[in-house]
Amino acid sequence: MKISLIQFAPERKELEKNLRRMEEYLAEVPKDTEVILLPEAWMGSQVLTEEKYKELVFQLYKRLPQEGPLLIPGAQYVNMGSKVYSLGMALGGKLKEPLYYPKIFPSQAIGERAYVEPGNRLLVIEHQGSGIGILVCVDLFYPELARNLALRGALLILNPANIPEERMPLWHSLGLTRACENTVFLAMANNTYTYYPDGREVKGESFVAYPDGYTLLTCGKEPGVYTLDLDLSLIPRVRQRWPYLEDIRKRFTDERGPF
Repeated sequence: MKISLIQFAPERKELEKNLRRMEEYLAEVPKDTEVILLPEAWMGSQVLTEEKYKELVFQLYKRLPQEGPLLIPGAQYVNMGSKVYSLGMALGGKLKEPLYYPKIFPSQAIGERAYVEPGNRLLVIEHQGSGIGILVCVDLFYPELARNLALRGALLILNPANIPEERMPLWHSLGLTRACENTVFLAMANNTYTYYPDGREVKGESFVAYPDGYTLLTCGKEPGVYTLDLDLSLIPRVRQRWPYLEDIRKRFTDERGPF
C-alpha cells in the first residue's frame, strides 16, 4: 500500500495561505498513492464551522491529480452545533460518504479539555482490501484505542498530530510500541517549522513504524510530500511469531473468562 505523508509548515492565523500551500503539496502526490495523511491543525488555530470545514476538505480533494486515494486531512477544531470537537473527515476511496473521526481524549496538557468535547467514535475504514484505523494526536497514548482498531481489522493505523520537537523521541517510541504490540503499520504526520502557544517548537520528524518492532522510517524536518510503499504481507509473517492479537481474542472469548 502506497502512502503519502504531508509534513507541513503552517501559519497559525493564515487559513487561506495554508490552504493554497497545501493544495500545492497535494498536486505533488504521486498518482499511484492510495492513502494521503495530513497533520493535525495544519489549517491554523481557528475554530471552523462544520459547513466551512466540509467545504474546505472537498475543495482539497478536488485538487488531487488522481481519483481514488483515501484522504485523511488531519484534524481541526470544528464547531458541531453547540460543541467544539477536534476532528477530521475521511474522504475518497470507496467511501459512499465522508466519515468524521474525532479525537477521543482531548489533551489535558495543552488545555483542550476546557473547550473541546471528547469524541465517541473510533473509525476503521476498508480501503483496497485492508482495514485502516485513525487515532488523532494524543489518542496514541491510549493502548486500548489502538488495540480496539487492530482487533477490528486495522492493518494500518494513522496518527495525524502536532507534536513539539522535544516530544518526538517519545512519539517515535510510542509509534513503534503501538505498531509492534498490535502487529500493524503505524504512520504519523506532523507539522514542522511552527510552534505551540507556549513557545515550544514543532520540527517535523513524521514517521512510519513497522510491525516488526524495530523499523522506523522518519521524514526529517523539512516540509514536503513523503511517499512510502508499505508491504502489508509483512504483517502475517510477523503474526506467526507474535500472536498477540489472537491471544487476546481467544482469552477474552473463552467462556471461562479472561482471568
